[in-house]
Amino acid sequence: MVVDLHLLCKQGQRNKRVGPEPTRYETGTWPVTDEVAEEAIGGRIYLHAARAEEAYYGGTIQAWRAAADNPKRKSFEYLVDGPFRIRCPEKWGQEKAIVRR
Repeated sequence: MVVDLHLLCKQGQRNKRVGPEPTRYETGTWPVTDEVAEEAIGGRIYLHAARAEEAYYGGTIQAWRAAADNPKRKSFEYLVDGPFRIRCPEKWGQEKAIVRR
């Protein structure tokens, strides 16, 4: 099963370009289990400024890594591709929504 992640991330915060490709980005860290992080590879990531708004950025998840100071929090590397301007179809937790498809 593939997982899509919808994350609350104020525009421009905790999201940075990485590597030589202009479309490769990495998020800040989010509370996600290792199992969900693995299922998310190949899925989509959507960054939202607010729960009720469409995502302002997103793409296909390529990899994840645990935060050095807290292994329960993960950052995700993704390639920007469209379409990503959608609203989350599921119920939100505090800072994320996990959508299984």
